[in-house]
Amino acid sequence: MIKRTLVQMTIWNSAIVFCLFVILGGVLYGLARYQIYSDIDRMLVFNIDHMRQVSLSTGESVINIDSKEPERFNMIYYWDSNDFLMRSVYYKEPFNTLSGTLREKLHLSGPESIQLGNKIYRFVSRPYQGHLPEIEKVLMSNTPLKTVQIITEISAEVYYLNRLLWAIGIGIGIGAMLSVIAGYLLARRALVPIQKAWDKQQQFIADASHELRSPLSVVQGQMQLLLRHPDHTIEEESVPIAAILKETKRMSNMVSGLLLLARGDSHEEEIVCKPVRLDGTIKEAAKNIEPIMEYKQLRLRVQVESAEMLINGDEDRLMQLFMILLDNAIKFSQEHGQIDLGCARQGRSFLVTVKDNGAGIPERDLPLVFNRFYKGDSARDRGDHGAGLGLSIAHWIVDQHQGTIYISSEVGQGTTVMIRFPVIG
Repeated sequence: MIKRTLVQMTIWNSAIVFCLFVILGGVLYGLARYQIYSDIDRMLVFNIDHMRQVSLSTGESVINIDSKEPERFNMIYYWDSNDFLMRSVYYKEPFNTLSGTLREKLHLSGPESIQLGNKIYRFVSRPYQGHLPEIEKVLMSNTPLKTVQIITEISAEVYYLNRLLWAIGIGIGIGAMLSVIAGYLLARRALVPIQKAWDKQQQFIADASHELRSPLSVVQGQMQLLLRHPDHTIEEESVPIAAILKETKRMSNMVSGLLLLARGDSHEEEIVCKPVRLDGTIKEAAKNIEPIMEYKQLRLRVQVESAEMLINGDEDRLMQLFMILLDNAIKFSQEHGQIDLGCARQGRSFLVTVKDNGAGIPERDLPLVFNRFYKGDSARDRGDHGAGLGLSIAHWIVDQHQGTIYISSEVGQGTTVMIRFPVIG
């Protein structure tokens, strides 16, 4: 699935990058072509609109154009009302071969391009305004002058535009190869968190299946024992019934924990925060755990500052958090050991600590303690220690309260859990 997604994302990313190259190349070419043609068209329109007749000292009448721009090769064509070419006036040489094509385009008012052989020309047509009387005399025609055309060659400009188009095409080709590489790298980068989430999900499913298999096997085995003696009383079968009840409770707790974490991951489980006395919640948790401490022959030392400690939180979730931490400390404490539960203010936060003198956690395992179904190595795995969801739930509760949780431990010396909650205001 991940490989297929990688291929699909590579194709999509490459297509998007390639399209961007094409769009940028098209825009570049379009702007260059527009600028070149607009300059030529502006020059043609200006020349034909500012054409005037002047007389030289020799008495000869010539056409002059009041243009401040450098002289450009222009040709002028005069057409009568019958669309007959009366005369062409030029600066360099006549191009009578263009007359046939130009005659067909007399009705066009805007600048147009025509091609003759390997050369390309740009021209503009304007109705005659009567401002060249001497030219009319020279033409000596009974048919009045109707249209004036001015034309210039743009072969060089078109050549360089084609060169630019080729360069853009080659750039797009190179860009296409780069887009595939970039698309692949972007897809790989984008899939890193997805791959991690996928691996985590697969590990979660495997761990959940493993954890559920054990109690289900016990329940199935005990039920088969009960069916062997259908005539026995409940008292006679109290042992298998108790085992079934224990495993059922274990599965129920596991499913509840998984449901809580799943709802938390999807942001469906909301915590309603209001001002809560942190010191009061800690003392209540210590009081609730005392019977278990006595049964396990452990000592609990509580050190909470006398000042009122207010935080924004959910009292029920905070109680669940402290019970998880105290329960873990009890499970892994040595016989006749001691558990320290403390809370003190440090700057703009309250620091809660839960410390035991149990077996400790190896340094290599510390980054894994908040993973779901983590139970540690065989040194800590002594007896029934639950499904390994407690610290995952604890971490979620702390996150929901905008706090931080940190665990330090040393093998054989015990474990310390430190939690910081922000102070109200």
